Amino acid sequence: MKIGIDASRANNLQKTGVEWYAFYLLQELKKIIPENMEVILYSAEPLQGELAVLPKNWQQKILKWPPKRLWTQMRLSLEMIFHKPDILFIPAHVFPIIHPKKTVMTIHDIAALDFGESYNFFEKWYSLFSGKLALKKLWKIIVPSIFTKQELKKLSGQNFPEEKIKVIYHGFNQNYNKNFSLEEKNTVLNKYKIGTKFLLSISRLEHKKNTLSIVKAFEILKNKLAYSDLQLVLIGKPGYGFEEVQKIVNNSPYKKDIILPGWVEEKDLPVILSASQIFVFPSLYEGFGLPILQAMSAGIPVVTSKGSSLSEIGGEACLYIDPNNVSEIAENIAKFLLDENLRQEKINLGLLRAKDFSWEKCAKETWDVLFE
Repeated sequence: MKIGIDASRANNLQKTGVEWYAFYLLQELKKIIPENMEVILYSAEPLQGELAVLPKNWQQKILKWPPKRLWTQMRLSLEMIFHKPDILFIPAHVFPIIHPKKTVMTIHDIAALDFGESYNFFEKWYSLFSGKLALKKLWKIIVPSIFTKQELKKLSGQNFPEEKIKVIYHGFNQNYNKNFSLEEKNTVLNKYKIGTKFLLSISRLEHKKNTLSIVKAFEILKNKLAYSDLQLVLIGKPGYGFEEVQKIVNNSPYKKDIILPGWVEEKDLPVILSASQIFVFPSLYEGFGLPILQAMSAGIPVVTSKGSSLSEIGGEACLYIDPNNVSEIAENIAKFLLDENLRQEKINLGLLRAKDFSWEKCAKETWDVLFE
């Protein structure tokens, strides 16, 4: 049997949520797919780093496509015409027009349904169109949360193919629950000019992630509490509405205390997270919410949003806020700064909750879907 997997997102050098999902899932699938099955990884460029280390029954197939755009819909479709695998797995929300009958795809969210203003016209149209088409045409669809399954139901209306949809939670990099030495922490913090006392958020810096509200809540805290050395660290690449974020940061009376390192290497993220006081994630929409899982596994208390998938993933381990209420965000951050008993209670609950998630479990459940 031949299994084809789209590895293009896993091969992205500057990975964020969806790319890390594809990468870690593939690393775990390498351990469990039997040697008598042939596995082909499709990508536009040669595989990089650990991804390129393949079991003997795996191979990479580089599908060059000079136009760059529409690689999946055109170049991967072309490959499916001449060399169709028995099963095709697409770990991200774009599938080829031509595909095998047994095609499985992961849809991570339907954010364009509720946050259309964060996308240009084509992106919004394509996200919604491809989501509806996937529900009609594909054999199975994997989603990372019950919330995302409900969003797909909203998208499809009465003709929702319940039997096609499988909820499989993501895992997290086990480096996030390591204990780092003071020297290791100081080395990485100095690299990014971060002090020893800081609030942390990791996400794309954009409207949908509610970055502006984090900055405003930080300003309220600095005004009300005597924390002259407290910093705010916002890690992530610029997204839709970043110009407004830059403007409010540049005009803030606490500008010197707001650190924007941009995209950060994966090896440094667990170290920075473990050194933070509180993880703040008031996102307006999440299909899964991997950053809060990483924070919980690192033993860092989390302030995050009610609704979307976040309360589903965080359980009882987080303090939940209305993401549109800046004062409420600030008040709940202050609770963790001022109440050590509450802080420790939520840390312990978070460590316990994180044990329910792993890439190994994610891979085994994905394998079950592929060969149901």
